[in-house]
Amino acid sequence: MASTTIDNLPVDVLSKILIRFPAKPLAQMRCVSKPWNTLLSQPAFIKSHLHRSIENSDEILVVFTNGFGSDPKRYPITAHPSKSPHLAIPNFIQIPVNPNSPERFCYNIHGSVNGLICLSYQTSNIAEPVIQIWNPSLSAMLTVPSYGNQFGGTDKNFVQFGFGFDSKTDDYKVIKFTIPKPALLLSLFNLFTDWDDNLPSHEKIQVEIFSLRKCSWESITERFPPNVIGIDDRDEVCLDGHDGHLHWLGKLDECRKQETIVAFDLGDETFSEICLPVDTLNRRNTVGILGGKLCVMSCVEDHDCEVWVMNEYGVVESWTKHHAFSQFSFYVSPYGFTLNNEFLFEVPTYDDCPRLALYDSTEAKVKYFKFYRLFGNVKVVEYVDSLVWIAPRGSTSRED
Repeated sequence: MASTTIDNLPVDVLSKILIRFPAKPLAQMRCVSKPWNTLLSQPAFIKSHLHRSIENSDEILVVFTNGFGSDPKRYPITAHPSKSPHLAIPNFIQIPVNPNSPERFCYNIHGSVNGLICLSYQTSNIAEPVIQIWNPSLSAMLTVPSYGNQFGGTDKNFVQFGFGFDSKTDDYKVIKFTIPKPALLLSLFNLFTDWDDNLPSHEKIQVEIFSLRKCSWESITERFPPNVIGIDDRDEVCLDGHDGHLHWLGKLDECRKQETIVAFDLGDETFSEICLPVDTLNRRNTVGILGGKLCVMSCVEDHDCEVWVMNEYGVVESWTKHHAFSQFSFYVSPYGFTLNNEFLFEVPTYDDCPRLALYDSTEAKVKYFKFYRLFGNVKVVEYVDSLVWIAPRGSTSRED
């Protein structure tokens, strides 16, 4: 009787009821009937559900990635959703990797948008990383087809990625940078296989872009700024996509004393440069988003950290110092800002197990997460419950 009553509800009323459910049960409800499957698969419903999730989301996903050569059985790759640093995290989301692989294994996170997370993995027996798109809400994983070009593998190059959404064409895109290693580093690489840095060389950076909707790779190397000789991938917080752009710190010299912000327009697929605030030059900087605006976190002497915000996108003169955190008695390693504009950073501890913390500027309090970074690296992405999924032709897709 109950199911009959529900089926008799107007579609708009039923939609308002179902939109409050999490993505996983909604995906399962598609099997209830053909009308339900039609409703829950409509792009308009999926977008409405996504917008509601974004508006109500206050979670971040803290992902612990292992270093190259780590044993995934001993050091698992895990993702921890968290609403508050005051809460212990008894459970975690297991990223679907193959822990039984006999090869050395490396996993990394490259971005998140609309509930989709871009990852890559590599074993010692493959030349270049494999790219995957993951929706943790649906337990769905998509493997992106191989690149259009091969430039000698990771033994001769650094390979980095970006991930974003083009709202103009409703398309998700993966950016790939292939950065040649200097000759000196090539000799050291044979001795230190866990090297995870990005020293630039004067050889040309190769850039490719993959469109999930077109399911094809395209070389866009000629559009990349020729004066940029390296891309910095040290930003731990993958919260980007401001106004349809992705951002990285670009290196202009081998000593890293000169940097610029490299911006990529996901719609036009073109690059541009944005100058850093003058006061942040020759410092350790991190690019992020604060209140929907491009920002730069800059480490100053005496444990201080400044936050500069670009009030008008692309206008260098609009850089304004927004925060100056000077109350810390310890060295702060800035990660970025959460969706709620809380400052996320890492602090050292006496037992050499760094902890993540949030600084709430309204309460002027530091809140420590109840877990430690025991191994590997940390990446932080937005955690949005989402029904969004796209499987291009030629890709490998599965749902658990």
